[in-house]
Amino acid sequence: MIYAFAAVFIMAAIALNLSFMSPVAQTMRDFSLTDIYYHILRDYGHVDTSRVITIVDMTRLHDRADIADVLENIQSMNPKVVGVDIVFEGTKTDTMADLRIMDVAASCRNTVFSYRLKDYANESIGYERDIHSFFTDMVNVEEGFTNFERLLYGGLKRKVAIKDKCMGEERISLAYKIAQLYSDNTLAPHEESFMNVNFRSTEFHVIPYDSVAYHRDWIEGHIVLYGAEDELSDMHYTPIGEMAGVELLAYSIQTLLEQSEVRNLSNTTTGVLTFFLSLITCLIRLKYVEWARARKNEWMRFFLTTSFVIGWLLFSWTAFLTYCAFLTFVWTNINFNLGWTMAVIPFFYGAGEFYEITVRRLVDRFSSSKK
Repeated sequence: MIYAFAAVFIMAAIALNLSFMSPVAQTMRDFSLTDIYYHILRDYGHVDTSRVITIVDMTRLHDRADIADVLENIQSMNPKVVGVDIVFEGTKTDTMADLRIMDVAASCRNTVFSYRLKDYANESIGYERDIHSFFTDMVNVEEGFTNFERLLYGGLKRKVAIKDKCMGEERISLAYKIAQLYSDNTLAPHEESFMNVNFRSTEFHVIPYDSVAYHRDWIEGHIVLYGAEDELSDMHYTPIGEMAGVELLAYSIQTLLEQSEVRNLSNTTTGVLTFFLSLITCLIRLKYVEWARARKNEWMRFFLTTSFVIGWLLFSWTAFLTYCAFLTFVWTNINFNLGWTMAVIPFFYGAGEFYEITVRRLVDRFSSSKK
């Protein structure tokens, strides 16, 4: 077992640290078995329909006056909370449209507008500047930033920001503010700055901007997210595929409200579990080989000790462990990274042979030296 661990450790160190292996390293860091779990749940029909969150799609709206009219229509349907996933940067040549969106923003209740943080500096300062809608200096509105985790902009989006720093001050995210408003400020404080989003398949009602009046039952008392569903510049890669920013926001809010955050085991716990599971695997293999070699029938003994049968046994054991990890995730939202265990197990057979050859050579040398 020590040989197997050593082989995996050496290969992992090479893959994660050599520059020409950077694509492999990025893949290893981005991979999680939860990605497979989500697809299994979806494929077997475990798809829920949200009874809390509705999306109003404004992809085809470009005029600020029209955007304001739809926002006003949403407000007339008595939503519990509205999240506006649009940043109105600067004024336009159409002054009347600017005044219209500003007037509607001033009259909105239980509405959180979005803004962006830019130019990250360091942990103490955070971001160096922020970009707000043009009217926030003149109108008192509630705001929350929409940035996701910085380190994953080149990979899959798995986390949502709860809080971050800008110019040395702590800022709260749009997702967290919306969840707090909906829960009447009873949401438990989140100690971490980022939270793992639970991407269990959920269908969110999506209303076209020109059909708001026909869907009061999907708006009244709900969280309504007002943003673009098909804007190419706001698409993100997630464990369940490409997703619009407003839908990613919906999954984030749902995770906060249901307190269903995906919890990853610590490196220490993962290491300890990996060691014990690998030890159990090693013992199972040794006991099986002892049992197989004790068979009286020569053909049966030969067949049961072939690489094919032992490989199939190890594969079945790995599949069983994966299934147990899957059930643990489904029931508790706890993710145990089986990657290291699955990497070690395939080396057991070769490591065993390597060990036997090494011992045999040492014994032969010791015997020859005595002579």
